[in-house]
Amino acid sequence: MTKVNQKPNFAYFPFGGGKRICIGKSFALMEATIIIALISQRFKLELLPNQNIEIDPTFTLRPKNGIKVKLWK
Repeated sequence: MTKVNQKPNFAYFPFGGGKRICIGKSFALMEATIIIALISQRFKLELLPNQNIEIDPTFTLRPKNGIKVKLWK
């Protein structure tokens, strides 16, 4: 860690690391980037208020109860 507020190394690594890194990491990151770009071009997303967003660090890292948003065309 170099900065005060920076997360430690490997605090978030959804694809594993080292010798056992996920074989689909590059494809998944590219696919996610394209999907987010397409959605953001066509829609406006608004985070719904009063949500308690917690992480669920099981097999993959995800929000525990999902994240609710309003989608505007």
